[in-house]
Amino acid sequence: MKSFSSGEVAKICDVNPRTVIRWIEAKKLKAFKLPGRGNNRVKHSDLLDFLVQNQIPVPSELIVEQEQSCFIVSVEKQLVKNAQRIARNAGFVTQVYQHGIESGVEIAQHKPSLIMIDSQTSRVDIAALTEVIESKLEYKPHIIVFDEFTDSRLSAEHDAKVFKLAKPIDNYALAMVLDSIVETEQEAYA
Repeated sequence: MKSFSSGEVAKICDVNPRTVIRWIEAKKLKAFKLPGRGNNRVKHSDLLDFLVQNQIPVPSELIVEQEQSCFIVSVEKQLVKNAQRIARNAGFVTQVYQHGIESGVEIAQHKPSLIMIDSQTSRVDIAALTEVIESKLEYKPHIIVFDEFTDSRLSAEHDAKVFKLAKPIDNYALAMVLDSIVETEQEAYA
């Protein structure tokens, strides 16, 4: 996780470091304090959110450094192996969970930009999950559902934030979906 000092944030925003400290104290910019001296640090994702919210141009080097995380929820080893490989090739950092409850706690804490769920092995009601995510969380991740009972090989729902892929997964279709997600995320910060 990349973090920035008050001085680094000030250079990016073209303001005085004291202004950044005031933003932090006024809770306009999320930050955490280092143990010991108590210097402020701003997480990369929080800085990006702040820049976008305040209509400050986002430097291209921040977009390139953005770390996108992907949670994979499945017990099928081959599906996890393929999904991990394809997600890593698309630039995602992956974490694998075998149970929906465990992943739910982690989703709330880490806010991954992508969640891949095997609907059969994780026993998750996808409609209920997307409803909870949209109503309870401060953000809307992309969701890819692997489903044996999907009629088509690929379908999109909920404003193209939820994708359904038929099982067994088509590696090419998954790669194309991930490419479109990465492209969408980069356009959001451009």
